[in-house]
Amino acid sequence: MSTQTFFVTCCSLVKPAERDTPPCIYNTTHQTKHTFVLSIQNRKSPACKKKIKKMSTFRGAIKRLNCDSKISAIFFDLDNTLIATRKADAKACSKVADLLHREHGLSREIATETTTDYLTAFRRCPDNPDMALAQWRSQLWQDVLPVTHKHLASELYGRWLEWRYRYLALPAELQTMLQTLRLQYLLGIITNGPTAAQWEKIDRLALNKYFDCILVSSDLPWAKPDRNIFYAACHYLGVPPGQCVMIGDKLETDIQGGIEANLGATVWLPLPTEQRIAGDRTIKDVPDHVRPDAIVDSVLKLPALLPPSTSFRVRTPAAQSNVGSGDCDNWEQKTTRNRAAQYNRILPEIPDLYSTYSSSSNDSSQHSNGSNTSNGSS
Repeated sequence: MSTQTFFVTCCSLVKPAERDTPPCIYNTTHQTKHTFVLSIQNRKSPACKKKIKKMSTFRGAIKRLNCDSKISAIFFDLDNTLIATRKADAKACSKVADLLHREHGLSREIATETTTDYLTAFRRCPDNPDMALAQWRSQLWQDVLPVTHKHLASELYGRWLEWRYRYLALPAELQTMLQTLRLQYLLGIITNGPTAAQWEKIDRLALNKYFDCILVSSDLPWAKPDRNIFYAACHYLGVPPGQCVMIGDKLETDIQGGIEANLGATVWLPLPTEQRIAGDRTIKDVPDHVRPDAIVDSVLKLPALLPPSTSFRVRTPAAQSNVGSGDCDNWEQKTTRNRAAQYNRILPEIPDLYSTYSSSSNDSSQHSNGSNTSNGSS
């Protein structure tokens, strides 16, 4: 029987009285062929106590989690959380390599090397603020193509883009999950990355219709893990940090930022081993206080972790078109994009967010006031 790493998932978050017990999700190694479910309500049974003793736990995360406080909003990271960016980009490059080999006479080795070089360059710099996206990406293709095939740059970019968004499209079950969650919670996207590149994904995938708040770091003075970008989302939605949940794939931005902003809970969605690249952090690579409250291997498992909600939000088309008319939600989407321009930085008027929310912090010494220096997307 082989040794496998697996996740043990519970159906609800930890209550205050259980904060000294192991958190609701474990990441451990055990000799088994199957993942099993451990309910918090059954933890005190002898069988569960025996299993818990064998597991390594993330102690220290539970003290921040207070499920007696209702959850009003959920913040999602974009890349590799809502959408499988790395996987889609790699699959699109694989299709281009097939095209180069099959229709343009490149050997399989050279075709694969070319697309791999493009993907590396694209991940290093997905956007150039001095060029249109199409011009910049076509230039990247031209740089990596053999001299005899450089004239194909624009064509290959178009084919790559088509395949990329085919693979990035939200699966039906994820669309259903978001629609269902919006009946009870406010939903937001908080993403690091260049303005044009991030808004292109949001627009092409029609993500606007699922979210009440969309923040792109390059439109603001801060990027994750700076807690102010989380405070901005809280401000736009009118909810305190303690009533918000953050889910993302990066410990050093999504989880650390959510913890230092004193959000109600953080959920980590680690990438599969085959999708990880150099620089990806693990639990061993982050400070001791950066421990998620839960770990999931699919964003679709998020609803099972949320405490029961009795709220119900109506967002009918009529209600959305009558903002300010007294409808039950007065729904109005908050984003950092200036809709008067296709892609343009806008700095919304916001109060002193640090002063507004820092009084809820338990350990201000751990908080970061870093500036937005991130070029990559997350």
